[in-house]
Amino acid sequence: MAGSCIAGLFWVYPKVVAGTDPVPLYERLKELIKADIAAGRLASGARIPAERELAEKHKVSRITVKKALADLMVDGVLEHVPHRRGTFVRPPRGRVGSAQFIAVAIDDVRNSFGAQILRGIEDYLWGKRIHTIICNADRDFGKVEEYFRSLLGYEVAGVIFAPVIDQGYRAGNLKLVGILEKAQIPYTLIDRSIPRLLSNYVGANHEESSHLLTRYLIDHGHKRILLARGIECTSMDEREQGYRGACEEAGLEVDERLIVTANDNLLDGEPALEQIRKMTEAMAKAGEFTCLYALNDGLLRAGISALEALGRHPGKDVQLASHNEIERLPGGLPRQMPHFVEPSYEMGWEAARILLEHINDPSKSIVQKVLKSRFVPPEE
Repeated sequence: MAGSCIAGLFWVYPKVVAGTDPVPLYERLKELIKADIAAGRLASGARIPAERELAEKHKVSRITVKKALADLMVDGVLEHVPHRRGTFVRPPRGRVGSAQFIAVAIDDVRNSFGAQILRGIEDYLWGKRIHTIICNADRDFGKVEEYFRSLLGYEVAGVIFAPVIDQGYRAGNLKLVGILEKAQIPYTLIDRSIPRLLSNYVGANHEESSHLLTRYLIDHGHKRILLARGIECTSMDEREQGYRGACEEAGLEVDERLIVTANDNLLDGEPALEQIRKMTEAMAKAGEFTCLYALNDGLLRAGISALEALGRHPGKDVQLASHNEIERLPGGLPRQMPHFVEPSYEMGWEAARILLEHINDPSKSIVQKVLKSRFVPPEE
């Protein structure tokens, strides 16, 4: 009885029954390769023997080998890998293969911060020839939930996700993460974390940078600094802690009236008018202050409008400072003010790298990486 072998596994050819066709040789070869994979003799991601080696070992033609391998490619058992020669055992779903995707959900890819994060993600992934699919989250829990549920029908290897900033921050984002965890889709958080959730995360040094900027203002003579902050999220909370820490370090008591909160999701269009009115009322009750320190550029614009409503000239009567890079201000206002440039591109790059490492080796420890922002004083 004739026999054949691949990597120590023997296949005994069935007898040919009169009046029937024998099993095609390429089908026998396919079964041998699949059996070796199932038994672990060909590991996930391993390169299989070359076509010539398979043909010589099994006494079959190269055409037979090509047909077997082509069928296994179509079946998703084997794959070609960009920039590597040969044919490889395709990793199971959940590991990154050449036909898989990484999904991204971030606040807004139209502003420079979101665009740079996305650029970093795409540059890293495309270097591996992995595609990116994008959700412009718009700080909307419902939109991101619908997006995540839609991913379940596709071969998505992992997700990079900026937690949504809105009321009910922790509960809402835990629900979103729960969708990914239930579907066993790996993810990495970016820019913000979720309180009391241990997960892969890449962000900036929000507390340290805010501490540094506040100390800069104090060292330049400002003893009463009004802080304009947005609604609850970890990055906003950490920035407030940096402000408080710098004041306490300098021996200044934190006057709670100087901390003014606005819903920064509503600072565009008509809803902004109500937020500005509330900020104006809060500023009027805060007493004297010599500096307005806003924790993002939207809050800075709203704060400027509130100052003008109080008859105070921003940039002259009141010094301006922003934690974030300044994108657009009303005409005539000084753009040379202390602020930070966050490492947005680097965050995207690192988030993609950490996610791929975790996908390809789930046993790796959780990675939480904090990158430094760059301080820009008014002189630059």
